[in-house]
Amino acid sequence: MNHLLANKLNLNNIKQSVLVCVLLIIPATMLTACTEAPSNTNNTYIKRLENITGNKSEDLPALNSLKLKPLTELNNNKITLGIVELAGISSCNLNVVISEHNNQLGKTATAAGRLKYQIDFIQHANSCLASLDESSVTYKKIHEAKYQKQADLLYYFNAALIEEPELNRTWSLTASELSKEPAGFSDTIEAMRKLTAIKAQLAQAQFDKINTDAIYQALETLNKYRFNQSLIKSVRQQIRLNKIATGLVRNINLSTLCPVGKNKDKAKIMNNIFQKFYLSQIQPYQAQLIGFLEVLQPLLNQLWYQERVTTNEINQLIKANSNTNLLNQLKSSAKQHVIWWQEFYKTCEISPI
Repeated sequence: MNHLLANKLNLNNIKQSVLVCVLLIIPATMLTACTEAPSNTNNTYIKRLENITGNKSEDLPALNSLKLKPLTELNNNKITLGIVELAGISSCNLNVVISEHNNQLGKTATAAGRLKYQIDFIQHANSCLASLDESSVTYKKIHEAKYQKQADLLYYFNAALIEEPELNRTWSLTASELSKEPAGFSDTIEAMRKLTAIKAQLAQAQFDKINTDAIYQALETLNKYRFNQSLIKSVRQQIRLNKIATGLVRNINLSTLCPVGKNKDKAKIMNNIFQKFYLSQIQPYQAQLIGFLEVLQPLLNQLWYQERVTTNEINQLIKANSNTNLLNQLKSSAKQHVIWWQEFYKTCEISPI
């Protein structure tokens, strides 16, 4: 009897545990189901307007990933130090830098690793040169290599832009669109500032001020969040959807929609659609995208604008004070859509509130 009672109690405990699990799972499931992608909200908004007006929206060309220009290889003669010459600078930190680069890690170094090596070499060259006889072959080789590497630094920086996945995928459409509560904005700003600071120091020949470890730190952050990639995709997507929605409503004859002295039932339904989707969801999301862009677009400009690997199409998207840049395109497309609705409320004499 006690054994059966124990089994019954265990069964009741299992049932209670299952019930608790179900209760915990249901809210999470409901939350997932209710979390709609911003582009889906836009598409639903457009579809509802199509249904009530009987008009069909124009399907604008699909977005494509933006490609970078290939980088021509350097044709410089490589300056090498032999084993004996390396032994002659064994007391220099430069010896360690060169040796690490020459081992297996150095031979398979990424573009970021090669950039780091050039900077490390330059940073350690002067102290090593100071310990050598200026007439020696080793001195002349290190001296020549230092100036050659200084001249080629921006080439290696561009190589990192086009070869490192954390950077070259900035312009692709492979990332998910930015959610309404994205993570990584502050960290991405910090990472971008590290890279733009390094680029500025390279351009100004402030080689000793460069923290080469910051290259990998920045790439690690960009890889973790992929914020830039998601932001650019989402903004390009939102601009396109704004244009589709505006093109749709502009084909509506407001005099026919709201004839004087007659009912405005259809206009009232349109107002509800605008309130529910655009004002409540789409507009706040666009404001969020604009806020992100206002901070990140200048950094994207500093990093990418008119570089060897950057195409004109990308340059136009990040050009400062231009109607073609992402920020101004997004603002303009949103403004044009709202202007039509202002005319709608004026003509139909419906309060937007």
